[in-house]
Amino acid sequence: MMWMIRPQHEGSHAAGIAARRACVAPTMDAMRWIPLLLMCGMTACTPPPPEVADPPTPAQPQAMAGEVLEAVQAQLATVQSHLGDIDARRTLGLLYLANGAPREAAIAFEQAMQLGDQSAQTLYLLATAHEMSGDLEAALAAMGHARGVAPDARHLLWRPGFWLLEDGRPDEALALFQRAAQLETAAGGPQADGAAWRIGQARSLMDLDRPAEAIAPLEELNTLLDHFYVDYLLAQASRRAGRTQDVAIAQTDGNIQPPSYPDPWWDEVSAAQRGTDGRIARIDELLEAGRLKEAAAAITQARDLWPQDVNILNRLSDLHRRQGNTKAWIRTLKQAGRLDPSHAATQYNLSIAYQQSGKLDDALNHAHAAVKANPSLTQGWLQIGRLLVITNKLDRGAHDGDQAAVNQVLMPLDRAFALGVDAPSEQLMYGHLLLRGNRLDDAQRVLQRLTQSPGGGDPRAWAILSDVYAAKVDHPSALRTAIEGLNRFPNQPNLVRIVDRYRRATPGSTPTPGSSPTP
Repeated sequence: MMWMIRPQHEGSHAAGIAARRACVAPTMDAMRWIPLLLMCGMTACTPPPPEVADPPTPAQPQAMAGEVLEAVQAQLATVQSHLGDIDARRTLGLLYLANGAPREAAIAFEQAMQLGDQSAQTLYLLATAHEMSGDLEAALAAMGHARGVAPDARHLLWRPGFWLLEDGRPDEALALFQRAAQLETAAGGPQADGAAWRIGQARSLMDLDRPAEAIAPLEELNTLLDHFYVDYLLAQASRRAGRTQDVAIAQTDGNIQPPSYPDPWWDEVSAAQRGTDGRIARIDELLEAGRLKEAAAAITQARDLWPQDVNILNRLSDLHRRQGNTKAWIRTLKQAGRLDPSHAATQYNLSIAYQQSGKLDDALNHAHAAVKANPSLTQGWLQIGRLLVITNKLDRGAHDGDQAAVNQVLMPLDRAFALGVDAPSEQLMYGHLLLRGNRLDDAQRVLQRLTQSPGGGDPRAWAILSDVYAAKVDHPSALRTAIEGLNRFPNQPNLVRIVDRYRRATPGSTPTPGSSPTP
């Protein structure tokens, strides 16, 4: 800033000196004020933080309790003391979103954005909060903005794709899944979340009555992922496309759930879960992902809060199991069993632990305790059946006098399969034991389901099913089944043995693989 001092009169020397002094003095004063003026100028150039409404408080505080409510209240206090802090509002939104309050979460995320947060991740969280609140259009709009910031993030495509699919808009969903597929191709090969867009694409195509087009992505996924849900969708698509000669419909009495899809931005929501249920869910995710160091830290935090909780102790035991520490695995489960002897999961886990330690009698006792505590525990009944197979030496081949032992094993297995069992390996065991127990119609039903699964299932299922037909004295069906199995699994030893047996029985009349026998 320039100081201009105009002298009043230039006629006298004194006046000139006074004038010069007047010029100098203000300039000296100005120099002293310059730093302050500069500071004021800089402050004036920085706009004050925008005025943002008060942070959202829980609309239903009675629905929150314990650690969840404490965490929310503590974060609200942090926001109130730092009204312009973006991270404080965002953290509040995470707590709400992770613990069942999506409407409050959406408000908190919007406030963080008003304060200047325009990251794709916060937009994604806002979209998720809107969707969980039932406002799909707002959710889709927020996801669209997020894709503008992070155009290469595949989960910003397939996640809203599933939202659209569930809303009955498969054409819009298909477009998003196809864009996710293009991003995966650009990445150079199958990615960890590749199951998401493939399953989404297939479901969209089937909803659009284009099942034949759904087969290719599912067949590709079947080579990348071994999951019953993929088999089920592939069978559905094949049946609807008229390809029943290749793949028949796979049926199940259980509730078929899709696989989980890796989503890197959901992790911080998971980490914000509070309360026993929330923390246990977080621990389970970390254990399943193999992130054992983080799981150990999460278990320690949970045990500090609830040292006597048997569910948390079961997670600690699972951590020991995954770390290979068998003694700590069993010791922790025994501690949980003392706290609650009627806890079904603890008893089942003890049965597995003792079985792996070679203590089969103890394992069987705890399996019975598990189903006594929870008669609907499918895995408990299966465990009893598996243990009886081993203790009765039924896994060492069929022998005369096995009938009573087979019937004993079938009792718990019948209970398990009545509740619903999807695992093909368990179905194969069950079908074989039904054959040995002379329950031929039941065996045929179970084994036919296996042979009709996508890809033909386990080749042993074809051999055992052939033996079932032979036991029913239906030799044409027995031979046809063996030949069809060989067509799918060339040189499979058991199937070759069956076909050779029929060839020796009727020389010159036995069809070769690739043809169909004449009944």
